[in-house]
Amino acid sequence: MRFTTRLIALFWLFVGASIWWTALNGAPTPLSLRFFATIQVLGGIFLLMRLTVGWVFLITMSVFTMVTGLFALLSAPLMPDEMLAHAPRLLGLHPRWLVALTAALGIIIGRLCWLGLSKNPPSQWGAAEP
Repeated sequence: MRFTTRLIALFWLFVGASIWWTALNGAPTPLSLRFFATIQVLGGIFLLMRLTVGWVFLITMSVFTMVTGLFALLSAPLMPDEMLAHAPRLLGLHPRWLVALTAALGIIIGRLCWLGLSKNPPSQWGAAEP
């Protein structure tokens, strides 16, 4: 297993654990987000244990992140002003731009994780690799 694959597993493990941490500390977290956080945590753990199911979970999460990021990017210009009224303004940017930039970042992260995992499938995890 490559080092980048382990790094991707740790990344998704951190993302899922962060979501669960905020959910358990009282943040309003939808059931769907907790479900995906569970898949991320289990995928990270299973991949670090060199189990194929972890690779399947995380490559699926990577594709899901790319697709949802794309839909979020396409819907950013169409968001009603009522939804953006209480959104934070970071670095002086309009909330609509923050949504678009966050969506673009999600697409990039999902694509990089997918590329890293697809170039190192479980069939290539020989014992001779470091």
